[in-house]
Amino acid sequence: MLALFYSLALHMHQSLGGWPTSIGERGFPPALVVHCAITVNVFMVLFLSLFVLPIPILVCLFVERWRRFVIYFAVYAGAFLLCFALTQFAAPAQSLYWWRD
Repeated sequence: MLALFYSLALHMHQSLGGWPTSIGERGFPPALVVHCAITVNVFMVLFLSLFVLPIPILVCLFVERWRRFVIYFAVYAGAFLLCFALTQFAAPAQSLYWWRD
């Protein structure tokens, strides 16, 4: 997640000769559009998985033999939240402006 996000920011800055001046992908080279699509799709899958995550956690809590796996789901959720925070607080402001829109 972090690698995709920051490689997209680097790719965008190098391909465009700076940060985008408008919102969207208009005028982006084809390789950058593909990179954007992959990054957005990975982010969406990981983000949406957080909404499904309580189900396996509850199942593991109710099945005694599976309780030891709850920690792995918790680590996954924590790692996602940490990575998300690192994308929001450590990225250049111009790339975040484009990303959020």
